[in-house]
Amino acid sequence: MSRSRSFACCALAATAVFSACSSSGQRVASAPAAELPRGDDPSLIVLIVVDQMRGDYYDRFESVLDGGIAWLWQNGAVFTDGHQNHSMTATAPGHATISTGTEPAKHGVIGNTWFNRETGYEEYSGSRPRSPANLEVTALGDWMKARDARSKVFTASAKDRSAVMMGGQRPDGAYWYGRSAGDWVTSSFYTWAQRDWLDELNALDWLGRFKGTAWEPVLSPSRYDELGLVEIDTGLVPSGFPYALGSYSVHSGSSYYSSIYDTPFVDAYLAEFAKQAIENEGLGLDGSPDLLGLSFSALDSVGHDFGPDSPEALDTLIRLDRLLGDLIEYIDETVGLEHVVFALSADHGVVTYPEVEQMRGGSQRRLGAEDIICVQRAGVKLRETYGDKPWLSYGFYLDRDLVVSEGQDVNEMATALAGWVESCEAVERAWTDAEIAALPLGEGPLAEQRFRNNYFPGRGADVVLQLREGYLYNGSGLGTTHGSVYDYDTWVPVVFAGPGARPTRIDARVSAADIAPTLAAWLGIAFPDNLDGTDLSSEFRRE
Repeated sequence: MSRSRSFACCALAATAVFSACSSSGQRVASAPAAELPRGDDPSLIVLIVVDQMRGDYYDRFESVLDGGIAWLWQNGAVFTDGHQNHSMTATAPGHATISTGTEPAKHGVIGNTWFNRETGYEEYSGSRPRSPANLEVTALGDWMKARDARSKVFTASAKDRSAVMMGGQRPDGAYWYGRSAGDWVTSSFYTWAQRDWLDELNALDWLGRFKGTAWEPVLSPSRYDELGLVEIDTGLVPSGFPYALGSYSVHSGSSYYSSIYDTPFVDAYLAEFAKQAIENEGLGLDGSPDLLGLSFSALDSVGHDFGPDSPEALDTLIRLDRLLGDLIEYIDETVGLEHVVFALSADHGVVTYPEVEQMRGGSQRRLGAEDIICVQRAGVKLRETYGDKPWLSYGFYLDRDLVVSEGQDVNEMATALAGWVESCEAVERAWTDAEIAALPLGEGPLAEQRFRNNYFPGRGADVVLQLREGYLYNGSGLGTTHGSVYDYDTWVPVVFAGPGARPTRIDARVSAADIAPTLAAWLGIAFPDNLDGTDLSSEFRRE
């Protein structure tokens, strides 16, 4: 298949920036795609999730993107108003929604963590050992395997919860980055996922090529102003590029590999994993449709630290754009783009630094001491009103057994607590568990819909806070985060590209839950009839 000169050049640029050649120094040794006995149907789905890629990033930075992200936007169907339609816009629920076509109200993953009332401990979304134990439904990969047992499903990410949620109930392998040794790991749950080729990749110390180097920007600082970037003044201590990797030591060890996690270089390692998986597993080459799910995490790590308007976040995006350009060209050479369907989205967005919004004339702010004290006083008021008992088990989770044993009403106590917290200036509304449960599905204002979509019986807190729009609480007092019902956190790209799809931009509001059923329909495979998402393929498929 022919490619434009600019696309080929961007792939070369990706290799130059990261030195990201394959570990063997050669391309795949498989037979050319044209020689393989395959039909016209797609044989490989590449599902790309970019952690914390807000929906406006491509339009804001289009002038400096000429790699894989640009290729997907120029050659694919771009839904410009895509959203994660649940209130806890975080990694685990976002990935689960993308892969299953359902919201947390059905798939059960209401956050990265929640309180388990039965065990009395915090529950991690990815369970322990890492597994889909908390995922209550099947996912795209499961539907593919139900149709054709020969279909292969592999997922990988720097984050364990991302790989687990993308993989569904029974992938052939789900892998994530081991921060202590810089390797790809899995858990004892995936006993069948051990691979010799992965052991060989881990033994290469692929990330060692970056030792003794720094993370330097690929874009000239002279471009920052025109792109609307803001370098935050941190006071007396200088900050900014270049960034060293690891600690002040000749023996890099775990500090080096741990530091990689917070840089674009972890994305480069994931792209190399993808090439190795395609080569060694023969993805897309045996006549049965396969799924490769890749979640690129660097933009989230960098975005939390520096914000969406920072040179660091843009540098991470540019490097990812070039990596994806190289990866798409690799897939073209090994599988053939005429056999490959791509989908790209994100698990959530991010709130702009309040200080940056204030520079632009906004009234947003970061929560301070008085806001924290106000919420704490609500806890004091609880004990003053109902007696000096440990009414709260964890955060805003009431100890329901204690409440009942003391002759109190759980809903009444939750309502009282919500009212005291709601008096705090930074709180837009405090919702009780019962109020959220009573909201109708799919009706009412967006905020209410998103809270209802995040409700799963038994897992949520008795009181859930909704901060004012643009207000930010981050435990460290630095950086930024996500996790609200507002569009800056819910707005994500939804892009499809592949055989039979026409390049187009569609402004209709769509959901990240639409991705899985759209891909399933593209392959002609059945999917559950109780999904929250719908098939969008009629909007962009050629007749």
